[in-house]
Amino acid sequence: MGGSAFSSLPDPPYTPRMPPAVYQHVISACHSALRELFVCVATPIEGPEKKDHGDIDILVALERRVVFPDAMEHSVPGSPHELMGAVQRVLHAKYAIVHPTGSSANLAIPWPSNMNSDFTMSEEAYMMEDDAASKHEEPRDKYIQVDVDICPGVDQLGWILFKHAHGDIWNLLGSTIRPFGLTVDEEALWLRIPEIEQFDRKKARVCLSRDPVEILHFLGMEVEGFWAKPFESVDALFDYATTCRLFHVREAPDDEAEVETIVAGVVGGEEGRKKLKSNDRRRMKGRPVYRRWINEFIPSLRAQGKFIRKGPGTSVDEVRAMVRDEAFARFFVELEYKQRLREWQLKKNKEHIKFVIKEQVPINMESQRRACLVSAVRKIVMEDDSSFGTVPPGLKDRNGFYNTEAVCSFVHENLDRVGDIAWDRQQQKAKEAMLLKESSRKVEAGIEGVA
Repeated sequence: MGGSAFSSLPDPPYTPRMPPAVYQHVISACHSALRELFVCVATPIEGPEKKDHGDIDILVALERRVVFPDAMEHSVPGSPHELMGAVQRVLHAKYAIVHPTGSSANLAIPWPSNMNSDFTMSEEAYMMEDDAASKHEEPRDKYIQVDVDICPGVDQLGWILFKHAHGDIWNLLGSTIRPFGLTVDEEALWLRIPEIEQFDRKKARVCLSRDPVEILHFLGMEVEGFWAKPFESVDALFDYATTCRLFHVREAPDDEAEVETIVAGVVGGEEGRKKLKSNDRRRMKGRPVYRRWINEFIPSLRAQGKFIRKGPGTSVDEVRAMVRDEAFARFFVELEYKQRLREWQLKKNKEHIKFVIKEQVPINMESQRRACLVSAVRKIVMEDDSSFGTVPPGLKDRNGFYNTEAVCSFVHENLDRVGDIAWDRQQQKAKEAMLLKESSRKVEAGIEGVA
């Protein structure tokens, strides 16, 4: 089928796939209408060899009446919901599913009445259309799904155009650069910190750039032509993806260890399918271009001996370290990277020492006394609590990391004395709590007696 956003509705509109002529006609008409409301109106460049289209994506930014006000009251921006209501009106949308924020919506607009002629579509799409039509005896009104996003500004609009240009290109480039610590998402290009990413993916990311031109240059790719028009063919798209300076193909591995630790590069073929992450496996099912990249294009390059690198400096770890250092030099993020890593390491070191302290206290000790002792030692070691009459010698190095051996020695040497003090305090607190409770009970009893 075409757009599927409305499929969950009880009586969804019929949104079949569009031939290129209808697609281009409707994009032009929608852009023209939306320019009455917004200064910036754009649609990402579509992927190559598209025989038909399921929906239309449109990005808008800069409310026109605010940018060019003709009256004082027009300088006040409308809310996202107000703007999306205006979008629905100018596009004559008959159905709408609006995101709770109001900044994005799936709209269904009437199929242009003067473009109902038959057209050539893919065999798969034709079979789906025929199946859909067979479920309805009467002819149905046709609609086109138009997805509209109101961007906060021009920069965000430009980034989305970049990220979603040429259909599957960032699926290809993403799988190429990911092993070397780089990630491109809906916001920016990020450098990942390997020591952190297995525990916290968000904290592991350091922003490198939100500038499409800078990113393409960093990846060694041509900027000219990227924004002009769709690639002439899928093969042309693949060829462009291979111009990324980090792209290379893994030679057929001799064993599993070589795949994981020695040889860097895209695998592809049957071996590559086994190594795909869950997101990539989903792309294999739903993205024919990505499936062709893995199943056909990469194996063909390997068979021809193209893009295969060998020797020193070609392992995953070596290339990743090289990319990191180049990112430091180009984007000036070394200080942030190292500070983020140090903060993380200090946090993990602190968590480790909490565990070490507990492990040093005999497990056969009575449970309440043991818990009391562990808490006391942690306060002394980790909170500089001197109220127990013990001030430990320097347990940290000049970088702020605990010396595990020194901590263990301190705990062993002070177990009995700190344990006695801590337990006496605990007992005293328990007695005071009991006295306070008893006093409160007597006061309440006296009040009730008076009453």
